[in-house]
Amino acid sequence: MSALQAVGLSKSFSDKQALLNLSFSIPKGRITALLGPNGAGKTTTMRILTGFLEPDSGSISFGPLSLSENPIEVKRNLGYLPESAPLYGDLTAEETLEFIGQARGLKGEVLRRRIREMREVCDLGDHFFATIQSLSKGFRQRVALAGTLLHDPEYVILDEPSSGLDPNQIGQIRSIIRSLGKDKVVVLSTHILQEAQEICDHVLILNRGRMIADTSVSEMNRQDSVLVIAKTDLQAVRNCFLGTDVDIREESRLADTGTFRLKSSNWSPESLFDKIRNADFPVLEFRPVRKSLETVFRELTAPL
Repeated sequence: MSALQAVGLSKSFSDKQALLNLSFSIPKGRITALLGPNGAGKTTTMRILTGFLEPDSGSISFGPLSLSENPIEVKRNLGYLPESAPLYGDLTAEETLEFIGQARGLKGEVLRRRIREMREVCDLGDHFFATIQSLSKGFRQRVALAGTLLHDPEYVILDEPSSGLDPNQIGQIRSIIRSLGKDKVVVLSTHILQEAQEICDHVLILNRGRMIADTSVSEMNRQDSVLVIAKTDLQAVRNCFLGTDVDIREESRLADTGTFRLKSSNWSPESLFDKIRNADFPVLEFRPVRKSLETVFRELTAPL
């Protein structure tokens, strides 16, 4: 059974349809990116998942627990980091974690131990004793993340966790998220497609409130086509694959040498190579071509 499951989520604001019949499931031990252009419904989805908003229709379950029927029990095991984390500026990082821990019901040595662990995990160092208002945005984000993880939740939902951070800070936050994905359910939204490609196992892509992709990162990066450079013409290449579903197009030509793109949903690059290497014309280059996540994202979300 999926650790986190949403079924048929819909939500409207006035006359705007923010989400329409959204369904997905996320197992434990997987980092899932929620992607989409501005206005796609990402933040609305996260606010519904965390109980800040109620859907007009649909249901959400965390393991065996329904969010609508067991909201307190679910939220006890849920950590949520909004894009602009609300922190009290006059408290130190240490006092902030003490406050959050007490609100979560932690106390005594358990609370002190978890605070020590979060100080180390989020690399707060001496900034641990500085006031929030004196910290850079990067360190404030780390404090907020430490507060999100303080009670060791099984479900972690992060809205733009690396927004506004410098490259070094982004690397540190990504490292923390990768470690979380080993034994928790992690959902994050991001506008940085490279981030999703580097640290996520799976992607959900929204557009205009609808789910348009629910697939693994490896599948998104699958071989899209193969480029062949050969001293021959288009018809000779096509003759190699008569009776197959391989689509062959000539992309360019220089004297007697052509560059051909081969695409097929049933033939692997290895199979294509085995077929064409026995041709009676010289093959100068054979190169599989992958689509990047950015390319796939643009194709899926391009305006009609």
